[in-house]
Amino acid sequence: MLNSGKCPKCGEVVSSVRIEDVDVSLSSQITWRGVSYCCPSCNAVLSVQIDPVALKTDIINVIMEEIGKRPRR
Repeated sequence: MLNSGKCPKCGEVVSSVRIEDVDVSLSSQITWRGVSYCCPSCNAVLSVQIDPVALKTDIINVIMEEIGKRPRR
């Protein structure tokens, strides 16, 4: 695969990214685990998003807790 996308800070071609854990918050009370995608050459942050794997795990855990609270029929 030929990559032609360049880092907006250093101008190097971005053929891979470095991922870092970050906190993503809407307010001091609402937070999620997130990831930032960084240029491997200069460490500039290219993008940030809520960590999709952590979000999936959180959703599954909440569902399992709710299922456990329901009385069996």
